[in-house]
Amino acid sequence: MSVNGLIVIDKPKGLTSRKVTTMVSKIFSEKRAGHLGTLDPMATGVLPILIGKATRLASFLEADEKQYLAKIKLGQSTDTMDADGQITSEKPVPDVSKEQILPILEKFSGEIEQKPPMYSAVKHQGERLYNLARKGETVETTPRKIKIFEITLENFDRTELEIMVRCSPGTYIRVLADEVGKTIGCGAHLVGLRRLKSGKFTVDKAVELSTLTAENCSNYLTPIEQILDFEKMEINEEAGYQIKDGRTMSVEGLSSEKYSSGTMLQVISKPCFAICEIEEKGGSLFLKPLKVFHDLEGE
Repeated sequence: MSVNGLIVIDKPKGLTSRKVTTMVSKIFSEKRAGHLGTLDPMATGVLPILIGKATRLASFLEADEKQYLAKIKLGQSTDTMDADGQITSEKPVPDVSKEQILPILEKFSGEIEQKPPMYSAVKHQGERLYNLARKGETVETTPRKIKIFEITLENFDRTELEIMVRCSPGTYIRVLADEVGKTIGCGAHLVGLRRLKSGKFTVDKAVELSTLTAENCSNYLTPIEQILDFEKMEINEEAGYQIKDGRTMSVEGLSSEKYSSGTMLQVISKPCFAICEIEEKGGSLFLKPLKVFHDLEGE
C-alpha cells in the first residue's frame, strides 16, 4: 500500500535534514519524501516531512513562517557563524545591559535584507556555496529580502543571549546572530538553535526520530486531506470525474461575495481529492484543478 501524508519530526542535533528525511523514507518504505525548510546539522526541532504523493503539496507550504529559539554567544565570530565553525576573531564583550540589548534587537525587526552565508546550500553558478567555502573560495552573495515578524529577548547573562524569532522562510538565524554581534561591537556566533514552529506544525506535536519505527510510524502521519488549511468543498461524483481529468469546471451557486478569483479550495469527491483555484470568467466562478490526487489508498 502507498503511504501519503506528512510527519513532523523533532530533528536531533548532528544530522542533516536530508539524512533525517532519508531515514524517515526508509522507515515508511516510501521512496518519495521531502522536507520543508532545511535545518542545519547543529539545529533541532520541527522538521515537517512530506511522504509519497503528499510531496506534491510542497509548493503550498514553502511560504510558511517559522519560529525559532536561538542562543548566541558574544565575543567570538566564526567562519560559519555558528559553533560548528572555526573562530575567526575574539573581542571583549562590552558592559551592556538588557535595556541596551533590546533596541539593538529591534533594529532587525521588520523587512530587512540579508546575505546568505558562504556555508549554505545556496547555489552560485551551479555550485553550492558550502562547496566553494570548503575550497577556500569566497563569492559576493546577493542580499535577499526577509521579514522578522517578531524578535524578543528571552535571557541575557552578559556573554550569551537567548532570543525568540518569528520570521519568513529563507531567514538565516546564523547571519542574524553574526549581525547582532557586530552591532554590539564584539562579534558573535550561534551556539544553539531550536525550531519551535513551521507554519501550523509545532514542536509539541513532533515525534522524536529515535522513537519512530515501521510499526508505529503511521500513527504520526497527517493524511493529505488534513495537511493544508484551505477550505474544503464537497462535489458530486460526476463533477469529481471532471476535476480528476484536470478540466476546469463551472460551479453554480458559488457566491462571489464569499469567493474571489485566486481563492484556494480543497475539493473532495468520490473519484478524487484535489487542490483547486477559483477563477472568474464572464461573471461566473470556475474551479481550476492545480493538484489532483486519486487512488490514495491504492498500490
